[in-house]
Amino acid sequence: MRLATIVENLRRRRVMVLLAVATVLTATASAVAATSAVSPPQVLNYQVYVGGKGAAKANLSPVVLGWVNTQGGPPNATFPQVTDVARAAVKMINAELGGVHGHPVKVVECFIVQAEEEGVRCGQQMVNTKGMKAIVLGAQFTGNQSMYATVKGTIPVIGGVATAPADYTAKNAFFLNGSQTSVLGPFATYTKRFLPKVKTVAVVYPNQPGADTAGLQLAKAMETLGYKVTKIATPQNATDLLGPATQASSADMIVPALGFTDCVPFARALDQIKYSKPVLTTPLCTFIPRGAYASHDLPLWTYGIAQTLVNLPGPQSKLYLKKGLQYGTTVGNMVNAFGELAWEELLATVKVMNAIPFPKLTPATVTAAFKAFTGPLVLAAPEVACGKAYPGQPTVCGNQTQFYTYTGKGKWKVASGWLKGPAPK
Repeated sequence: MRLATIVENLRRRRVMVLLAVATVLTATASAVAATSAVSPPQVLNYQVYVGGKGAAKANLSPVVLGWVNTQGGPPNATFPQVTDVARAAVKMINAELGGVHGHPVKVVECFIVQAEEEGVRCGQQMVNTKGMKAIVLGAQFTGNQSMYATVKGTIPVIGGVATAPADYTAKNAFFLNGSQTSVLGPFATYTKRFLPKVKTVAVVYPNQPGADTAGLQLAKAMETLGYKVTKIATPQNATDLLGPATQASSADMIVPALGFTDCVPFARALDQIKYSKPVLTTPLCTFIPRGAYASHDLPLWTYGIAQTLVNLPGPQSKLYLKKGLQYGTTVGNMVNAFGELAWEELLATVKVMNAIPFPKLTPATVTAAFKAFTGPLVLAAPEVACGKAYPGQPTVCGNQTQFYTYTGKGKWKVASGWLKGPAPK
């Protein structure tokens, strides 16, 4: 069976993630700009990217990293597959990327099940581990605030996307892909650049605190570029969204920023009214199995994503899947969005550490290096600017996204390269 087919089949079966977090992972604000879809050469050669090669020397002292992930709890809120991908990345780093300056990377793991206070336990474990240089986050949505309060900025924290309010301003934390607010502006840029006939936009979002944040941010970005925006909140737990779909259909384009329970009924409603104008959305609805939709396929919409779409065969995707399989994880684990982030974060951390002379490698120097880090990222944006990507969010490094159009039957096509959003007002 072809690799792309395996990816698609396994992807259909992956578990649904928490709403706010999944929405965050969808997209990525400064002056309107775009970058090429062509991968920077170094991200296609991991040895060049991190600046090391060969096997780490087992007789040298290890470089210690922390790993905090959500797992062990309820079925829809546990992510062991992310840890599995992280373990494969560390095996690769030690086997063929030289570890850090030839020293093997050792990871100290701590798992948060579902309680905020568990962040204290993980924070204490990290600060009490001798030689801890940095903490890498997996899929962490709970315990953030208590962990930061315990660590107190003494060890840098490396994450993918900032989701909790505590993430935005945590001392010495770095979220490489962006935040829930920094990552949505490019939807407006894409519209301006590729959909010149669009003048009016309907943004449809769930009417509930937390879930409405993405929709309101999308509307704000569209308004910044001069679009007339109608904001439509869907009723909670509604199974029939014909009313909101009909209301939205008068606009030149619909932007659904939906929750899991809204994707299927909203897509069905658009089919009922035979809506044929553009739909530009976050990729949350792709987490729903294709068979759940009335058409037995994903909606034929354009999706904005702050990562590389692993399901679409490309140089970065192929390398990631090849290496992950080589070092013991599975395609099913790797197509998980958080698994992809874990791979990216660990490679970026090793890259940053290798640029620091080993005798000077401390949490403080790693923190300073991430503050100056400009990218590129593996499987993500070609450039970042930690602390400068979005006003008022000093932990945020990214503000870019790229867009993909689903054409049916498991097929995707690239709709744009990396884009930035309009400068926030």
